[in-house]
Amino acid sequence: MKTQRGFTLIELMVVIVIIGILSALAVPKMFGTSAKAKAAEAPGVIANWETLQSAYAQESGSGGTFAQIGFQQPGTASSATISATKWFVYTDGVASAAGASIEAVPAIAFGVCVTDGSDVFRSDFAVVGDSASHSRGSSGLCATTYSPNF
Repeated sequence: MKTQRGFTLIELMVVIVIIGILSALAVPKMFGTSAKAKAAEAPGVIANWETLQSAYAQESGSGGTFAQIGFQQPGTASSATISATKWFVYTDGVASAAGASIEAVPAIAFGVCVTDGSDVFRSDFAVVGDSASHSRGSSGLCATTYSPNF
């Protein structure tokens, strides 16, 4: 009598169930990581802006606009003070002798970040003290969830 080799139906079903359980655990973690990576764009852009503001303030004694400080607007610039990437819209605040500001608002909703203006990454640069202070919008879920140190 000839012996058959291979896997039984039960063995194949057990493997499929194990793969299903592993994928059910891994997929939600992957989506959370994706949103975290998207939200990480804003603090990086703002940190670059703050560095340029600091250098400009030390030279001129006042805050500057995007163009004055040599800040290359991320993404597509719709005006001298507004630019947008796939994930955020950046707005250059009013520059004065006291300082300047920048805001980043999500352009599209992702993760817990919403576009209604309640999730804002904001930096206010003060010439006196050569420092920047960060604030979040009224919701602040985006910054709190994905960039807790902002």
